[in-house]
Amino acid sequence: MRFTVIVAIGFFISACGGGAGTSSLSPIETSAGSSSSSSSSSSSSSSSSGAGTGSATVATSVSYYDDLIVFQFAHAYEVGQFANGDYWVHNNGNDVLISAITPASTNTNEGRTINGTMVNPAISSDQGYDSSPRDMRYVAELNRDPGILGQPLVVQANSSVIKAISMVSDAGRPIISDAAVLTVLSEAPAAGSFRPPYTGVNKTIPANISDLDYSKLGTHPKPGGEPALAELEQSQQRVWLEHCTQWVQRDIHPLNNMPTYGRDIANTTAHAALALQLDYSPQEKEKLLVQMVQYGLDLYNIVQTPARWDANGGHNRGRKLPILLAGRVLNNNHILAFADAGQHFIFHDDQQSFYVSQAEVDMTHSAQWAPDNRAEPIPYTESDIGMPEWGIRHADKPAADNRNWAATYRINNGFPQVRHALAARLMGAEHQWNWPATFDYSDRFFEIERAKFEDYLIALWDAHSGASE
Repeated sequence: MRFTVIVAIGFFISACGGGAGTSSLSPIETSAGSSSSSSSSSSSSSSSSGAGTGSATVATSVSYYDDLIVFQFAHAYEVGQFANGDYWVHNNGNDVLISAITPASTNTNEGRTINGTMVNPAISSDQGYDSSPRDMRYVAELNRDPGILGQPLVVQANSSVIKAISMVSDAGRPIISDAAVLTVLSEAPAAGSFRPPYTGVNKTIPANISDLDYSKLGTHPKPGGEPALAELEQSQQRVWLEHCTQWVQRDIHPLNNMPTYGRDIANTTAHAALALQLDYSPQEKEKLLVQMVQYGLDLYNIVQTPARWDANGGHNRGRKLPILLAGRVLNNNHILAFADAGQHFIFHDDQQSFYVSQAEVDMTHSAQWAPDNRAEPIPYTESDIGMPEWGIRHADKPAADNRNWAATYRINNGFPQVRHALAARLMGAEHQWNWPATFDYSDRFFEIERAKFEDYLIALWDAHSGASE
C-alpha cells in the first residue's frame, strides 16, 4: 500500500479555497515589497510563505493567507512574526486598538452571526465564532469582533486574538472554515521565538528555535515511499484550534486549517512525527519541527489549565505525541511530565489500552456488561488474561469493553495508535510515554492489520520496532 493519507489531506485543504495549500505566512514586507528589519515606515504587512524571520516593521495592518484575514489597526504599531509565521504586535505595553478585522463579523438576514473573533479563549464548550445551532454553544459576549461591537477592539498587552471565518453552510461540522491568531505582546520578542499559547492569559514566550535539540530525534534511513516533507509542512501551516477537549470540539476545527476529527488529527501528526525521525538534515527538518513543536506547546498549555482529552470514540486521539515531542526536543522535563502516563493519565491515547485481567473476564460474564450494540458482544475468557487489549471507554467505563475485533471504533483508533507508537519508538521515547499497554496493543494491532498500512511504515516497523525499550 502506498502513502495516501497526507496527500489526500493536502489536496483537500488546497482545493477548499483559501486553504493552507495556497497561502500561508512569509517574511514581513513593507509597502514597497522589500524585506524589512525594524523599519520605521507605516505599512500593511502581508504574508505568503512558511515561517517568520524575526524581522519587524511598523505597520497599520497584518494580513494572513493572501489577505483572506486582515487585522486593521487604529494606529501604526511594531509587528513581526514568530518562528511558525504567526504575527505579533505590541504598543510598548499599552493597549492595541484593532479598528477592523476582515471579513467582519455580522448578522445575516437569517439571523445568524458569522465570522466571530475571540480573545484569550478559555477551555470550554462555549464559543464566540458562529451562532449556528451546532454542538458548541454560541455565547454572544465571547464575540469581540469590531464588526459586531460597532467600535474598535481594545486589546490589552499579553492577549491572543483569534479570528474565524464561518462556513457558508449552517449545516454539519465544522462551523468555521478558517482561523488566524494575532498575539498582542508588551514588547517585541527575540527573533526565532515560538508563539505563546492562544488560550488563557499567560503570554510568556515559551521557547526559541535555538532551544531545539535535534539529537533527540531519530536519524533512521528513509525506507522509500515516505510522504514528502512539503506535503507534511502544508498540512500544519495554520493554527490548529483546540480550546475545547470534548467531542463537540469538531465545531471549531477550521476546515482549511486542520483535520476536524481526532482520528485524522492523529494520523496527520503521526506522519509528521515519523518524518522527523528519518535521516533528513536539521535544516530540512526545521520547518516541520517548528510546526509540530508549536502545536505541542499549545496543547501543553491546555493540559495545565487543567484539561484532559479523555477517551471517547475517536474524537480525542492524537494529542499526546506532540507534547512528548516538544518536551524532548526542548529538553523540558515539565512538559515531559505531562506526557508521562504514570504522572498524568489524561490522554485518550492511553485510556483505551490495557491488559486483560480477571476483572474483564468477570465483567463480560456479568449482568453489568454493556458493550456498544453496533458490534456483536464477545466476552473475554480465562485464556485472554494478560493479552494487550483495547476498549472504547476502558478507563472510565470498562463495562463497554468487547473482545470482538470488530468492536465499535477499534479499527478507527488502531491505525493512528500504531503510527504514534512507532514514532515514539523511533525517537527513543517509549519510556517517557510510560504506558506499555499502548505499545503492546499496537504490536498486536499491527500484526493483524499489517497489510493495510503504508509500505513505508511497514518497512520502518520491520526495521525498528522489534525491540521495545
